[in-house]
Amino acid sequence: MGPLRSESTEDAGLRPTLVAVGVVVGVAGLQVVLFPDASDVPWVRVVVELLLVPIPLAGSYALSGIRELQAIWRPLYAGTVLVGIYAVTDALGEVVVHSDLFALVFEDVALLAGSVALVVGATRWTSRRNEYRAALERRNERLDQFASVVSHDLRNPLNVAQMRLELAREGHGIEHLSTVADAHDRMEALIQDVLELARTGETVGETEPVGLASVAANAVANTGLDAAGLTVESDTELMADPERLTAVFENLFRNAVEHAGSDVHVRVGPLEDGFFVEDDGPGIPPQERDRIFDSGYTTDPNGTGLGLAIVSGVADAHDWSVSITTGKTGGARFEFRDVVFEDAVSTSGPRQ
Repeated sequence: MGPLRSESTEDAGLRPTLVAVGVVVGVAGLQVVLFPDASDVPWVRVVVELLLVPIPLAGSYALSGIRELQAIWRPLYAGTVLVGIYAVTDALGEVVVHSDLFALVFEDVALLAGSVALVVGATRWTSRRNEYRAALERRNERLDQFASVVSHDLRNPLNVAQMRLELAREGHGIEHLSTVADAHDRMEALIQDVLELARTGETVGETEPVGLASVAANAVANTGLDAAGLTVESDTELMADPERLTAVFENLFRNAVEHAGSDVHVRVGPLEDGFFVEDDGPGIPPQERDRIFDSGYTTDPNGTGLGLAIVSGVADAHDWSVSITTGKTGGARFEFRDVVFEDAVSTSGPRQ
């Protein structure tokens, strides 16, 4: 729960620190009240050890900047409080004669539990930092991809369109205008793919149950694949972003049509931990499979080279894995793994 509207950010950050101070002071007071004074007190040592108490308390205040990251803040905050309890108990242990049980609980156990909590919080923080760095690297890679598309792939059809348009203006025939139109169509396809590729790098937030059969059928309408050429082996519901999953099927269907023609047949079906999309086209040679998901890779002179990069990006955004293998008839088979299902397969057909 966030701070109240009337509560400043500083107050919200100070409150946990005040609680930590109250707990530590309360433990110190309990120790002084319950146990008798020691006969010989090494005051220099006591003062030095007491000077260590503010360190974990200051740490609890420093953590206020990450309080919204509860999974990280909670163990780190608990660790600082427990270490503070240990520090004050250990220091006052020179002033009073406390019992072994009290020392065990408020020194040994507190230090052990505080250390474990700090390790847990630090581990979660490291994991989050690594995730952030990985996301930053992916964004930088996408920027490089966009720069490549703008500087090369878009420039080429733009240059062709400008040249042919100039020829048409000079009276060299209107047939050049058809080439201009083709160049504009290619630029439009590139822009659409670049925009879709930009979205693929975004981590999927809320997902919802999506029927494998329905999303595959909807994707056919936006591709050159004949509806009769699609077979869904059996249906299942998986957790996904419907729009981005549709983009996966659209690009795989287009890829099948581009390499095998409009009469290609495509099969879709569930796996034990995902789903597959398989066509009966010429397939992809094993030596090319490591490159097919790279931006710009294509064997079709009219292709943008971004379709399968979009497929890979959407899979990554869902934390799925995607691989390419050979289908039953020698065509390309794309397998998506680590998919979360909403329900079991709705038919009795086995997952293949």
